[in-house]
Amino acid sequence: MAKMNFLEQVEEALCQLGFNRSQVRLYLALLKQFPATGYELAARSGVPRAAIYHTLQELEKEGLVSKVQESPARYQPLEPERLLQMLKLRFQKHFTELEEGLKNIARPAAPAGTWNVIGYDQLIEQARVLIAGCRRSVHLSLWRREADQLADTLRQAQAEGREVVLFSFNPLPADCGRSFTYDIPEQKLEKHWPHKIILIADLEQALMGGAEKSTENRAVLTREPALVEMAISNLVLDLTLWGQRHGQDTSAVISGMTRFLAPIEDLAKK
Repeated sequence: MAKMNFLEQVEEALCQLGFNRSQVRLYLALLKQFPATGYELAARSGVPRAAIYHTLQELEKEGLVSKVQESPARYQPLEPERLLQMLKLRFQKHFTELEEGLKNIARPAAPAGTWNVIGYDQLIEQARVLIAGCRRSVHLSLWRREADQLADTLRQAQAEGREVVLFSFNPLPADCGRSFTYDIPEQKLEKHWPHKIILIADLEQALMGGAEKSTENRAVLTREPALVEMAISNLVLDLTLWGQRHGQDTSAVISGMTRFLAPIEDLAKK
């Protein structure tokens, strides 16, 4: 999948916020050069001429454009700074209303302990939500590509005083947490393994599964103690082996993760 340029990113973000493609393209075309007539905007935006004035009327009602001249009609766009502020206020209001409404909806039973996460974008979104919502700690086993996607959220969690521990076979971005890596380039490892992720939040929730860039990618989000313990055990094993191979002591990190697991080394002593 080709990386979007900044203009495509803006267009996609505005569409995600509820504007249709024609409205977005017309607003962006006007933002680049204004004031402009409908005829000029049709030539620059790619919006069909037959739809130009209807779309301009829609944007006027939304407060994104304003007519500044008659005969011929010319339009100017709302400044980006005011647009951002307007959208923030609008969606905060909608979010508050949604939050209050959901609190008043009766729920017959507790939600399922395990949730299927389908698609790569959903995986990254769920990972960000888990990291941002954790109270004490985040432990992660992941590849560099996913680490880059989550880097800002990880840095924010660390800045807010949460413990962030990362394990990877790849080099990781700086300042995202305490990292344990083998520094193997992704391209070399991709010849042998598919991308996967294990994310443990507060030692209570786990997100684990594939991390392939596909709408068919599958992972699970779970609070089931047995599954969370399996995720913890997997990460503990990776950290233990890393320490042995590098001659480093990882016991301080591991001891903070294993309080819910049996102390096998102590129990096995004669």
